[in-house]
Amino acid sequence: MIKLVDLNYHVHLNYHSGKVVESHIPALAFASHLKNKLDLSFIKHAEFEEHNVIQGTPYHFFKGGNKFWSVTLKTHQFIRKLKPDIVLIQGLVFPLQVIFLRLFCGKSFKIVIQHHGELPFSGIKGWLQKLSCRLVDSYIFTAAGNALIWKRRNIIKPDANIFELLEASTEFKNQNKQESKQRTGITGETTFLWVGRLNANKDPLTVLTGFEQYLDINPGAKLYMIYQTDDMLNEVINKFASNQLLADAVTLVGKIPNHELPYWYSAADFYISGSHKEGSGYALLEAMACGCIPVVTGIPSYKKITGNGKAGFLYPPGNTGALIILLNSINGLNREELSVAILNHFNQNLTFKNIANDLFDICSYLMRK
Repeated sequence: MIKLVDLNYHVHLNYHSGKVVESHIPALAFASHLKNKLDLSFIKHAEFEEHNVIQGTPYHFFKGGNKFWSVTLKTHQFIRKLKPDIVLIQGLVFPLQVIFLRLFCGKSFKIVIQHHGELPFSGIKGWLQKLSCRLVDSYIFTAAGNALIWKRRNIIKPDANIFELLEASTEFKNQNKQESKQRTGITGETTFLWVGRLNANKDPLTVLTGFEQYLDINPGAKLYMIYQTDDMLNEVINKFASNQLLADAVTLVGKIPNHELPYWYSAADFYISGSHKEGSGYALLEAMACGCIPVVTGIPSYKKITGNGKAGFLYPPGNTGALIILLNSINGLNREELSVAILNHFNQNLTFKNIANDLFDICSYLMRK
């Protein structure tokens, strides 16, 4: 059986071991589907040291620091004793640690790095990233298109071995639509849901401008905006000042407890996003798990998740005109049938079991090389 170590150098502060796992369920729940397929263990860093078995999977916690130059000798000594076949490192932002891992442990195992939306460093840190990537066997991205910037910067070689794999999924389930509407207070002939930060990358103003013109043909439509941070809240509110119809049609919900989100996704017809870049798409995955139809930007990760638009609708990021055309085109479609199709796509392609199966296939391929 292939021995895989999933290694995260980021230090989880002020958490006990169970809290670390609980708070990262979207990225860790695939592990239960790998029993009897891979010999999997997790190595994480925190303010404590502990060795524990959680839900049948070994977790090893070591003390560390979140400074760029922090290297934990004890972690690497433990990895060397484990004698893994593959070490999967979470994140491309630990070049010094990767270099030390290879130099200290030798070439007895393959090193794979999984991308989580981070961008290349500049200066000496960028140079170290480039150096560390010469010691790596393969890379995992949600979508291969997310690797392009790394290749353009010559940090990852053009012919690098790249695999596509979702970095997360969700345990959210579709709820009864009418009961969800009553619970959330969502009303409207056609309803849209925004879930995400109010910042430039998420681009709420493009979405609001497109929705504003959509109201001309569907004045009964409603948009509900759930957001965790409000960097651009003033700009959003100022947008309403010029159009009372828009102001009446948009509800700024703010923060919602995580356990309530399935009801919001289930109550709404469409999930809408204006993101310019994403490492994955947590909210999109949650929406699709609840049958909420995606209207999202055609960025690499969203293309991957929606099957290149087969399970949802895509438009170019920042392109208000394209969004308006898209919104007009979906007006009057059979939303019930579309919702069922979205649920089927999620259950067939985007579950924790899918992640586990794909990771097993990647590991098997690497061991044959």
